Parts: sequence; C-alpha cells; structure tokens
Amino acid sequence: MPGIDTFQDAITRFRNRSVHTYVGHALTFRGQILQDGEFGVQSGWDTATNQFIMEHLLRLDLLRRKITHNPQNVDIQTLVDRAKDLSVTLPDDVNAQSPAGDEVARPTGREFDLPYKLDGTDPNIPALEAIDLRNVDARMFVTALDQHIVEATRLDSRFATYRITPRESLMLYGSLCEMWDMCASFGGDAKRVPIVHGVRPSEEPQGVAASPNRERSVAITKE
Repeated sequence: MPGIDTFQDAITRFRNRSVHTYVGHALTFRGQILQDGEFGVQSGWDTATNQFIMEHLLRLDLLRRKITHNPQNVDIQTLVDRAKDLSVTLPDDVNAQSPAGDEVARPTGREFDLPYKLDGTDPNIPALEAIDLRNVDARMFVTALDQHIVEATRLDSRFATYRITPRESLMLYGSLCEMWDMCASFGGDAKRVPIVHGVRPSEEPQGVAASPNRERSVAITKE
C-alpha cells in the first residue's frame, strides 16, 4: 500500500536489503520518540530526551556508513584465491571488512515489500496528521525524520541488492545533519522557551465550552 501524509512519496517495494534494514531502524526510532512525554509540551524537549535522540542519530549514521559501497584495492585473482582457501573464514570483528569486499558482483535479488505499513493502518506507525503533537519543534523534527525515511526508500540503489552508493550516502548524511542541528537548536533544558503550556480547549475535561477563553469570547459576542 502506498504511504500517506509525510510518507506519501515513499516506495514500499524494492530489493535492497540494506535499505529495508535502514528504514526499519529509522521507524523504530520514530516510534520511540513519539512515546516520549516531552513531545507533549509546546516547545523543545529536555536534556535527557535530547541525548536520547542524538544517540539514535549517531546509530543511524553508523548504519549508513556500514551499508555504503566501499570497494577495496584487491584484484579479482586474490578474491578467487580467497574463495578457494579453506583456512579463510568470515571475520569475527564487526568492524572488519568483508573478505570478498565490494568487488564481487552479486546476483539480482527479488523485490519484496517493506514489512511496515506507511498508509496509517499500522497503529505503531501513525500518520503525522493523526497525532496530537502540540510541540511545534517536535513536529518539525518528526517531519524531517519522515522525509529522511522517504528519501531512503527512493534511492537509486533500491534496485541493488545490498549496498548504497557514496553519493546517496552523502544525501542521507545531509538530512541526518539537519536533524542533529535541530537537537542543537531546540533540545536541552537551556533551549526551551519559558512559556506556560496550559490546557487547550480540546483538552479541557469539562469540554470545549468550559475553556476560559472560550467563555470570554462568547460573552464578548453577546455584548
């Protein structure tokens, strides 16, 4: 199903496994921050939430670098010899490069759908328009994150099987930097705007008509 709202332009069926994984991590991050109570206030978020957000942005950036095409200076004969050498094993260091490198052409994989519904039917991935997000700074951040997810699904490398190109990786890096700048500008206790949050008419337990401003406006109208 096609996406709606901020996910409207997302492509939900492609073969690149790395992009599928990247989008999954980004959506998990989205679900976690939307549950944060700090996003219920009218501006900014506290230092603890800011550190949490920045930590996840760094993790997304690490994943971005890991899925970026990074060819090694190894000739094809060396790779052939490695493939036949029984003593060569898969690296146990998570930071080590693949013994085959990115020089080996891989067969075309099959396209498959994202296991995440971006059409608003998944309660864990609600459309932004359906969220009562009163925090204007938080809404800006979530919008940027949603656009980042859409951007990831629209990479030309979605036709590839495993990696993304360095140029596309830089595109993702640019939008990650944008969200990082938002944390620097609006996140943290010192950056919050000192305003009274109050109760909006829609949140009034006695109904909209019981809102003080609402009553005053009705009285002025009658006069």
